[in-house]
Amino acid sequence: MVKKITESVYVIEHEEAANNVIIIGKKGVVLVDTSLFPEKAKSIAKFIRDLTMKPVELVFNTHYHPDHTFGNTAFDCPVVAHILTREKMEKFDNSYFEELGLDYFELHLPDIIFEDEFDYEDNLKIQFIHGPGHTPDSSYVYIPQENVLITGDTVINSMHPEIVQDSNLSIWMKTLEALPKAKYVIPGHGEPGDYSSVKDMIDYIDKIRKLLAGELSANQLDSDPNFTQRQHMELLEWSIKNLIS
Repeated sequence: MVKKITESVYVIEHEEAANNVIIIGKKGVVLVDTSLFPEKAKSIAKFIRDLTMKPVELVFNTHYHPDHTFGNTAFDCPVVAHILTREKMEKFDNSYFEELGLDYFELHLPDIIFEDEFDYEDNLKIQFIHGPGHTPDSSYVYIPQENVLITGDTVINSMHPEIVQDSNLSIWMKTLEALPKAKYVIPGHGEPGDYSSVKDMIDYIDKIRKLLAGELSANQLDSDPNFTQRQHMELLEWSIKNLIS
């Protein structure tokens, strides 16, 4: 499903897969995250051509997870990401592909790397900012003129987030609290929303921390709308296991 956020920003929203965000500049397009499958990414590229008649000038990966990066191969343009994103992707070998049930193919690794922030301008100023927590390399995108924040998996709507083995809840919370208070918030997964999406995520991470500290019971989460109204409850159990393993 494609949703128009502003005149310059569209999101290709998937039921469970990572969102892809199209930012239309004067000369070309910036695409945020590229999906797990190269064939799917080719369909995204075709949609962008049909929508704008402008080339994709730049791809940005919000973090290293394959559902955000493997589709890079469909785009013949520079890929921007945090330095840790490239380092993680360089380690994806044949066995990693096998774990995912995929045949090995050569990845398009990030060509342009940054540590704190990378700015790009094409009529719009687009800021790529390191915001760790979900993963050490996690980054987000802010477009001040459009009042749009693209969070990657730092914010998840509609479903439980994946808290992975290299997630850090304390750092994740600091990143969430530092996010720009944008009018439009596009999460890594789930429906686009407003700044209340960030508030809900702050509440979610805070309560997970309290649960682990024994300050909150599982029964209290069972009656909390911020937990019960999210899809894929099994991800919550999986995430807790990752945190205590």
